[in-house]
Amino acid sequence: MREIMAFAGSRHFHLNEVTEGIYAAVAVPGTGSLGNAAIVDLGDATLVVDTFTTIQAAEDLQAATEYLTGRKASYVINTHWHSDHTCGNQVFAPEAQIISTTTTREIMDTFVRNRITQQLANPEAIYKAIDELDEQIQRETNKKLRQEMQWDNASDREYMKMLPDLVYTLPNLTFDQHMTIHGSKRSVELITFGGGHTQSDALVYIPKDRMAIMGDLVLSKHQPVLMYANPQQWLDILDKVEQLDIKIIVPGHGEVCSLNALHQVRAYITDLLKIVTDAVQRNQSLDEIPVPSAYQDWFFTTYFKSNLQSIYEWIEKSGKS
Repeated sequence: MREIMAFAGSRHFHLNEVTEGIYAAVAVPGTGSLGNAAIVDLGDATLVVDTFTTIQAAEDLQAATEYLTGRKASYVINTHWHSDHTCGNQVFAPEAQIISTTTTREIMDTFVRNRITQQLANPEAIYKAIDELDEQIQRETNKKLRQEMQWDNASDREYMKMLPDLVYTLPNLTFDQHMTIHGSKRSVELITFGGGHTQSDALVYIPKDRMAIMGDLVLSKHQPVLMYANPQQWLDILDKVEQLDIKIIVPGHGEVCSLNALHQVRAYITDLLKIVTDAVQRNQSLDEIPVPSAYQDWFFTTYFKSNLQSIYEWIEKSGKS
């Protein structure tokens, strides 16, 4: 795999050629990308996977798409509804067909649209929260955590700066289980096994290249985010993905990786399920639980406490305790 240096590029991401004609746009922390994206040359058309948090980052992604494939994107897939994978959609419309699962589109059209309306109506509240986090950052003594908090705040500022110009753009093509796009060079399969990370997650499987672009179902050296997750279904989805013939993964966050990253995400979710179950049985406060040593060098440290809480609520709701 080589980094593409000739594309003068973007402060939002760096480009890696994963294999001939497939490129990972790996997010630079603290910018308007936040999550990763990917560019796939189908031969006679180009597919982009996910569109970043801001219009500016998405414009750079479209420029990279043209630079690398000689054409604009014909297809865009949103792997799930989170803003760091969808807010750049407007840059690619109307030339590109924007694709998601039916459930993802429904959530974007209701919950996300309402949230954006509220953010636009009261931006002062968000800026106040950003300023308060700035004060927390000054007091934070853990160097790694402090850096991550700075990145979070910088990304939030980029999002808020862009928000007045956002034309929230929904997918215009949806599927419920499986969809194939055939190109002259390679075909891609859009697959959903249901919801794990969110209520509905899609992945892009490229059989010819033994590769999958996974969205946030797999992260590399980042703690998975469990806020809207179903932990058990997530584990089930990872089991199904492992049945596919995959050697390379483009994760939703972090560097391009192998199936080992999938195994690590599975271990993380399994470990947190056990930790929370044990804590409930011992009446231990979740606040007392430290990040396990295996995950201390991973990013997204700030999500650990909320992940514990999300798993606790899921266990309570599903009667697993």
